[in-house]
Formats: sequence, structure tokens, C-alpha cells
Amino acid sequence: MNPSTAQARVVVDELVRNGVRHAVSCPGSRNAPLSFALHEAAVAGRLELHVRIDERSA
Repeated sequence: MNPSTAQARVVVDELVRNGVRHAVSCPGSRNAPLSFALHEAAVAGRLELHVRIDERSA
């Protein structure tokens, strides 16, 4: 696992641990590790992920 992926997982774990139940993501190449970590948490039922293609609509 690369450092960016590991750090993104830690960030998402902390968000969930501190009560975040919904997240909005506008996936792109720059935030791919965070997008993947949010998706993993959503699949596991830890949070609800809302994906928007254009960040202006988030």
C-alpha cells in the first residue's frame, strides 16, 4: 500500500470514528486515494457516500 492510500484510510477512519455518517466526493486523479477510501467505507456500511461529478454541485 502506498503512503497516500494509507493516509486516506486513516483520515476516513477518523472521520467515521468522530461521527461523520455522510460524505460527498467529487472523484478525480488528485484525490483518488481519498475517493477509494471513502468508497471502501461506504461498501462496508460505515458511512453514506454521495458522489458528484462536478464539484460545483457538491
